[in-house]
Amino acid sequence: MVVYIDTSVIVAAIDKGDSKNQAADRFLSREREKIISPLVLVEIFSVVSRNYNRLISKFDVRIDERDLPAVIARLSMRKYNLNLIHPFEKELTIFGKVPAEIKLAFTLSHKLKLRTLDLLHLSIAWCLKLNGYSIDGFATFDNEILKKAEKVENLTDIRVFEP
Repeated sequence: MVVYIDTSVIVAAIDKGDSKNQAADRFLSREREKIISPLVLVEIFSVVSRNYNRLISKFDVRIDERDLPAVIARLSMRKYNLNLIHPFEKELTIFGKVPAEIKLAFTLSHKLKLRTLDLLHLSIAWCLKLNGYSIDGFATFDNEILKKAEKVENLTDIRVFEP
């Protein structure tokens, strides 16, 4: 099984104070192919930057505030064997050429009515699937995505689930 990992799962795994920390850590530690996109990295940087004081208290070493997001992102990728896959080619739309995952987000937006970043994660996973990656799962703790799991699966043939 190849699973696209939503940022919510990684954040839960790195945040010892998160109620889903142990479940996220167990899930990510299992042997399976796990894929993330650059969008996941951007979100990790954002979350860690906004929660520096709380997160740094869990470390025994001093890490500069500017460096902590990169340290956590890199350590998470290594610890959980997360494979970073970059987006693909551009496609023509009425707005000109845009990344393929953005075009798919246009397609999904009116059908799913999700927040922008959630929509982008799903469209990236779908784009990867359409481009030959055998993605059959989308792991998330996001309630809005989970509520629309059946609809996502019908549209993309990717099963959304909570680890």
